[in-house]
Amino acid sequence: MKELRIAEIRAKESADSKELVLVGKPIIFDTPTTICDLAGEYVEVIQRGALDGADMSDVRLLVNHDTARIPLARTPKTMQLSVADDGLDMVAILPDTEDGRSVYTSVKRGDLSGMSFAFTVDEGGDSYEFHDSFIKRTITRIKKLYECSIVSFPAYPQTSVEARHSISTHIAEAALRNRAKCLVNSILLKRI
Repeated sequence: MKELRIAEIRAKESADSKELVLVGKPIIFDTPTTICDLAGEYVEVIQRGALDGADMSDVRLLVNHDTARIPLARTPKTMQLSVADDGLDMVAILPDTEDGRSVYTSVKRGDLSGMSFAFTVDEGGDSYEFHDSFIKRTITRIKKLYECSIVSFPAYPQTSVEARHSISTHIAEAALRNRAKCLVNSILLKRI
């Protein structure tokens, strides 16, 4: 039930010219983003403080969320994550392998410019607001960050089953509430 999101990444010149260093900001706080999935479209905001207490002890750096490939980096040894005022900062030292060099070169050229991340939300760590023209999801507590990925297309992908299921449940509950209100109103109007 992991969820995925996108942000940007860039190559960084290293003091040790042989190191392949990437820096990025995979999570950005307090920035509304439109997410589209099978349940529909909604606006999502990850609040500042959502990473407080989150488990970021074993996070992998992948390419396109491909868990079948060898990770390019891993916390805490070859990837550092630090929470800043505006989001999560990432610095990763890639291996001097064909994959590492290819990804580094593609980022440096600007062919790859996006990052995504996979996470779960803590119980009660999100809420939904239903407006006439949109649904807003606010994430206040991320439970675990599983991985950050360098991605080919820096646009928000469909969320995972958890988000679709969660949103579908909230939409169904809102529809039931609205039907109940209509039923109550019709009963009251018949008595008048």
